[in-house]
Amino acid sequence: MTAEFSPAHETLRLSKLQDYDILDTPAEAAYDDIAELAAHICEAPTALVSLIDANRQWFKARIGLDATESPRNVAFCAHTIGQDGVLIVEDTHHSVRFKDNPLVTGEPHIRFYAGAPLVTPDGYALGSLCVIDYVPRKINLHQRQALQILSRQVIAQMELARQREQLKRMNAGLERRVSERTARLTAALQKLLVTQNKLQRREVALRHSALHDPLTGLPNGNYFAQRLAQAIQLANRQPSHLYAVLVIDLDDFKLVNETLGAEVGDRFLKHIAQQIKQMLRKSDLVARLGGDEFAVLLDDISHEDQAITAVERLQTQLKQPFEINHEPVFVGASIGMTFSTQGYRQPEAALRDADVAMHHAKRQTKQRTQKLLESQLHPQNQKDLGPLKSPILIQSEQTPTAQRFAIFDTTLQGNNEARAVLEDELRQAMLTDQFELYYQPILKLPVNPRLNNEIGLETDARSELETDPWLNYGIDYWREHLVGFEVLLRWNHPERGCLEAGEFMAVAEEIGIVRLLCKQTIDTACSHLSQWIALSQRSDLKIHINHSLAEMQSTQLLSHWQSALAAHRLPPDACRVEVNEQLVLSDDPTIRKNIKLLKALGLNLCINDFGRGHSSLSRLHQLEISSLKIDRTLIQQAEIQRTDIEKTGELGNTDESGSADIIKTILDLGRSIDVDVIATGIETAPQLTTLNQLGCKLAQGFWLSRPLTAQAVKNR
Repeated sequence: MTAEFSPAHETLRLSKLQDYDILDTPAEAAYDDIAELAAHICEAPTALVSLIDANRQWFKARIGLDATESPRNVAFCAHTIGQDGVLIVEDTHHSVRFKDNPLVTGEPHIRFYAGAPLVTPDGYALGSLCVIDYVPRKINLHQRQALQILSRQVIAQMELARQREQLKRMNAGLERRVSERTARLTAALQKLLVTQNKLQRREVALRHSALHDPLTGLPNGNYFAQRLAQAIQLANRQPSHLYAVLVIDLDDFKLVNETLGAEVGDRFLKHIAQQIKQMLRKSDLVARLGGDEFAVLLDDISHEDQAITAVERLQTQLKQPFEINHEPVFVGASIGMTFSTQGYRQPEAALRDADVAMHHAKRQTKQRTQKLLESQLHPQNQKDLGPLKSPILIQSEQTPTAQRFAIFDTTLQGNNEARAVLEDELRQAMLTDQFELYYQPILKLPVNPRLNNEIGLETDARSELETDPWLNYGIDYWREHLVGFEVLLRWNHPERGCLEAGEFMAVAEEIGIVRLLCKQTIDTACSHLSQWIALSQRSDLKIHINHSLAEMQSTQLLSHWQSALAAHRLPPDACRVEVNEQLVLSDDPTIRKNIKLLKALGLNLCINDFGRGHSSLSRLHQLEISSLKIDRTLIQQAEIQRTDIEKTGELGNTDESGSADIIKTILDLGRSIDVDVIATGIETAPQLTTLNQLGCKLAQGFWLSRPLTAQAVKNR
């Protein structure tokens, strides 16, 4: 009769035995050695490592016995697992429990048995380590203790084996998970590389689009200004470095478009672009400024005559006919030129002077042509057609109807006197409070594109700045879409009327009043915003104030902002400082310090004119800004490309990525890094429609609202 266990306990015990996964496994030296040692210590001929299964006794190790298992109901070990200590039967013939056992009465005729249970760490007896003899005998205390110690070693071996298997399974699972994870990471990396390549291609397309003319493929005005700025810096460091700037305007090109169509006009502009490039050195830069106007930078020339020779070659080439449908088309060109000897500091000044010279050349050509016609009609009134007196030196000595060019000469023009007058007027304007702030509304999109039909720009008889495009649409609609304003500085000139900042700011910076204007602008704008917030209960309204290079280099900029915010009790996050990307990334220590201090104060930064040639999509997240404004040229190009698609079914621009795609990329990146993106210069309904479709959320421009006076804003 075997030991009895409750069904629940037996179920758990058998489950524990199965956990060790030892039954029916091959013999192992570790277990055989323990059995051998037990037989030796106990001086017995037979020793067994026995495990009790549900219906059998199975031997993991056996010394002196051939059988591998026996029925559980006759197994001595089945009784051993039912007690705590060593089970000893000195003579089975005298044991009531075992004298009739088949293993006693028959083979192998067991007379002596001693077994120590194999108990797991959590208390389950799975079998025994036993010794058997075939004659009656006894074991001493030392031998009994040895059996118990060795039984624990059997369990230790079983634990080690189980842990090894568990470790193998864990390692296999880990390797599988690592393999799966590696496969997922590899796939993700491949997708990332594909996305990165797309982003790089799109960034290249963005840079190309921002710096090149979509029609001719030539560099645009932005590119030209950058290169010219480099030439100016070099000339200022090395006075011997000489360059010339040319502005070329095609004469009567408008007639080509009007008579032959815009498509022919575009072909002609491409032809002219190639003609200009072919006539110059590879190191010279040719750009299209817009319309029928081109610019040329002749850098590192040996003397001025070299530039004049190049201009004469250009004019000879440009007066050649252009064949359209086997018919020649003649279009002349007027060229204005200036040299580095004028001592320029800014590229805009050099382009301005070359443009002035070009218009003078164009006027001179028209005047001479008119005089020639008059002399032919009235020979008695014919006069000398020699060079007219002019502050600009005319270099061409061709016939009166020929193309002409002019060289800008400030010593003859008297610009110094005009400049002195402008400086005095600016100083007087500061004293007499002639400067005024206007506010360009920034609105939430979408806005209905039919706006212009119902509330759009009215007749030219109304003042540009007083036109109220929202008057008939409803003030509530305007208020609902309004999120803020860009601050615009205007000069109410007593004779010339309302002047925009671009017409006087360069001079204001040079004479040092720009910093006074900066302080005044910040204080006035904050005062107005504080009033509007109080009146409208709109604490979310924002103002954007542009800061130039000179303002960002001011050591007083932070104190201007601190004083204004404190005086008008405005939170810093109600104001956004607008700067260009070069200033944000500048290495100038004063600029970097000012940016850090303004941000520490709580002001938010906004990048303006984003996409104008310096922008990099891949480093947008590094700029630490809260908003950016898309350059208006991208908006205009997107409208042109949309018109091309509607007319021809295909893009006129051959760039890999159109302006609309670039705008969409900027919008997507802005959303991904939580940067507000504002579209600027919205002037037509198609532009507004395009931005609505692209998902743009913020915009400003004349189509939405012209700049308003502070009083006009207050009246809303």
